Amino acid sequence: MGTFDAYVVDQDARGVITAGLARRDLRELGSSGTLIRVQYSSLNYKDALAVRGEPGIVKRFPHVPGIDAAGFLADDPAAGPVLVTGYGLGTELWGGYGDYVRVPDDWIVPVPAGLSPREAMVLGTAGFTAALSVDALLQAGLDPGRGEILVTGATGGVGSIAIMLLAKLGFTVAAATRKPAEEAYLRRLGASRIAGALADAKVPDKALHKARWAGAIDTVGGEVLAEVLKEVGYGGAVATCGMAAGTRFQGSVFPFILRGVRLLGIDSVQCPRAVRERLWARLAASWKLPDLAQIERVVDRRGLGPAVTALLQGGRTGRTLVVVDGREP
Repeated sequence: MGTFDAYVVDQDARGVITAGLARRDLRELGSSGTLIRVQYSSLNYKDALAVRGEPGIVKRFPHVPGIDAAGFLADDPAAGPVLVTGYGLGTELWGGYGDYVRVPDDWIVPVPAGLSPREAMVLGTAGFTAALSVDALLQAGLDPGRGEILVTGATGGVGSIAIMLLAKLGFTVAAATRKPAEEAYLRRLGASRIAGALADAKVPDKALHKARWAGAIDTVGGEVLAEVLKEVGYGGAVATCGMAAGTRFQGSVFPFILRGVRLLGIDSVQCPRAVRERLWARLAASWKLPDLAQIERVVDRRGLGPAVTALLQGGRTGRTLVVVDGREP
């Protein structure tokens, strides 16, 4: 069947993790599902952990990370470009940092007209998660007339795209970040002001603060989420989708029973296919972002090591596009 190039993470008998480009046999992808020739992937926080061999992410060694992939069906490239995000790609199955992936048919979403495979991967899981979060706030009844929307973790992939989407839809956006040097970047994306890092000035024994936000998209979790909930106004909603600041937070029921605040959980991994297709169609049309280049950082697979280190150390903003094989079929 032949071989292919992949960015492989492995562990030796001493437990030492290594990562780099290697040749692999196509038979290692199995025989069940559809084979996709990958053009582009992206670098997400989960991918960075996988490159480091994080046990909660990597199920077995050797492993190929990449929870996003866009390309063409290997057996029928004329059918048009396709994408895969979430499910078990890059965790349970070898992911998008290989020339090929093989996935179940129902994981595959056609790239809608209006988006290129490259654009789809600049968005990737982060963009899809941001779209899910914005959609959840809209379904909760929020509109631009209700007031400011706060976005935490604003310089990251989800945060950056959430700001762009909210601004495109007419919302006034405040960006919470621990990186004041990135104010100009955040304002270019559409943030009206910089809120700073909320958890730094928290008052642990205070159950509610003055209402500041009509709603929020929280990408970091932990005690930041606890502080956000205290500052959302009556009838507001918070879409939460991340855990970079921790998986636990301490709070009270007061935001929920005194202000009617709703906490909306966002899952991009097992999200139903119908929702995926609906939101990807929006991202290609009425929600299309015209200037993705301002958040795009580009690497090939040989440059993944430094990019992973920078991401885990908080040194990257926006999205990192991974070029696997950008040629047309």
